[in-house]
Amino acid sequence: MRIKEIIVNKLFGLFDHKIPFKLADRITIMYGPNGVGKTVLLKMLNAIFNAHYRDLRQIPFKELRIEFDDRSKLTVHKSNQRAESDINDPKRIMKQELVFELSRPRSKVLSYTVKKTSRREIHFPLSIIDREINGLERIGTETWLFMPTQEKLTLDEVLDRFSNQLPLPLLKEKEKAEPEWLSEIRKAIPVRFIETQRLLTFSYSRRHRDFENPAMVPSVVNYSEELASAIQTKLAEYATLSQSLDRTFPTRLVKSASSNITLEQLRTKLAALEDKRSRLMAAGLLDKEKEIDFQELQKITETNRNVLSVYIEDVGKKLSVFDELTNKIDLLIKIINSRFLYKKLSIDKKEGFIFRNEDGDILQPSGLSSGEQHELVLLYELLFKVSRNTLILIDEPELSLHVVWQQQFLKDLKDIIDLAGFDVLIATHSPQIIHDRWDLTVELKGPQK
Repeated sequence: MRIKEIIVNKLFGLFDHKIPFKLADRITIMYGPNGVGKTVLLKMLNAIFNAHYRDLRQIPFKELRIEFDDRSKLTVHKSNQRAESDINDPKRIMKQELVFELSRPRSKVLSYTVKKTSRREIHFPLSIIDREINGLERIGTETWLFMPTQEKLTLDEVLDRFSNQLPLPLLKEKEKAEPEWLSEIRKAIPVRFIETQRLLTFSYSRRHRDFENPAMVPSVVNYSEELASAIQTKLAEYATLSQSLDRTFPTRLVKSASSNITLEQLRTKLAALEDKRSRLMAAGLLDKEKEIDFQELQKITETNRNVLSVYIEDVGKKLSVFDELTNKIDLLIKIINSRFLYKKLSIDKKEGFIFRNEDGDILQPSGLSSGEQHELVLLYELLFKVSRNTLILIDEPELSLHVVWQQQFLKDLKDIIDLAGFDVLIATHSPQIIHDRWDLTVELKGPQK
């Protein structure tokens, strides 16, 4: 399932926008003057697909309709309901509830009204909220500070936004209320929002904190550690598979039939494995001194042909563990080293990002310029933090980027999409980002007079 079009009516009470998605290219660009709702539309989509209902309630709009490529439609609007607890408060007699409706061809319209979770509906210690919801810091008895946005939130606001992150038994009735069809839509289209504030992220590594609260660290530092951790995970998987194959090698060799592969084909396969091993070394995944020198195995005879045939198959399986990660690292290094001046990126399996200047001196990732950090963070998120068939929402990718980098952004993005397979909706003010791809754009305009 993919989004085909989104239509919003009376955004801020003024704007009616229709955004058809460029499904073939998988990139859609919204542009227009400040104030017409480009960023807000991204926030609305993020709120719908990630159940951030409080964010959606705070945005003034009449209706948002999302049309999918299977001809189904999801409509979201607000309805006014009488709040019994506020019956004596004339200013708060009515409360707004979110209504989701799903329509399919020749099917009954399905509807779901989102109920707000209030204080009287919970029967568990509030300390569970501190433990289960990352980024919240208690600043009062029933008040929290949400660190990523520096918002001060009441208990009702915390429950409204984050109740889906609490253990299911604690909010059993609420969880039961959400219909399966809405959950299935969210599973079918994961959404990731890359906001303008992307140079700082939370780190829960003990390296960055002296107590149980998370720390704000430069994203490039956090992502460097993440990449090193991902490499270590793959190395562990590689080691486990290697042990299994090595342990069963003699048995499989004895049971294997005589190989029909020619000596020339074996040499070709060995050469391919050597090339692959070289790529893995360049990507920082393997150490040269710890690997077998395939050049020594070129002396193939009829006597050892069957042994080498089984061995080559095993090595291919072992190295394939790294395929996806290697392809992403290769593309990251290629793009970064074609953009950054006077410094080169390499990857270390223990440290992550390694930058060296022209003299060979190591530079800390946090010492990169703002533009360089924006480029690295954006590319890393697109390559390593996104699953296939995700919808990526990018707000102002042009931030701090040199004009030339802006012009090259869509080409880099297309290369990443070809590798990772996702859709992108961009909000931008920059004609340099669009460059020569105006066919991907949708202009958002003000009310027509």
